[in-house]
Amino acid sequence: MSYDIPQRWEPHIEQIAEAQHISQAQALELIMQAGIDKLQPRLSTKLSFSYVSLFGAAKGSGTLGSREAVELYLAELREE
Repeated sequence: MSYDIPQRWEPHIEQIAEAQHISQAQALELIMQAGIDKLQPRLSTKLSFSYVSLFGAAKGSGTLGSREAVELYLAELREE
């Protein structure tokens, strides 16, 4: 596959290449990889345990949940 880089992007690619002390081709490779990493859907890496009741965790009940479980659950939701 080949792709013609629009002229409006060339100054940005040159700046990145100069800042990183690499060739423009290497800079373009880094840019493409960063874009793919950012946009590619990630496989879910859910932990094998289940979360406890959020209501119980919010109430502070030791038997129904914990603050750490809620924070872990919310952090995973934000990553998705």
